[in-house]
Amino acid sequence: MKRTLIALALAAIVAPGIASAAPTVNVRQLNQERRIDAGLRSGKLTRAEADRLRAQQASIRAEVAQMRKHHPHGLTEGDKARLTALQDRADAAIIGQKHDAQRGPDKLPFH
Repeated sequence: MKRTLIALALAAIVAPGIASAAPTVNVRQLNQERRIDAGLRSGKLTRAEADRLRAQQASIRAEVAQMRKHHPHGLTEGDKARLTALQDRADAAIIGQKHDAQRGPDKLPFH
């Protein structure tokens, strides 16, 4: 009885984490795209830099689509690790481009 209760408690804790793994990919992707847009508006990114970063995001979206096509019942741990690595690389690219010496026009309104 005690083991059953412990097993049920662990399942209740672990199950939501498994179910939320796929939306995390989409949320992170959306946040990165918003950061690119914000960098373009603020002038921290040039149009060419933003285009390259958006192409990188499109590549990640295509990779996710392929993974979901091959694993329709959920991404494997290997898929998740690969996506995390791709998104980490994209994150580093966004940071690097926003903090380099190149600047685009500032499109934010003055207050």
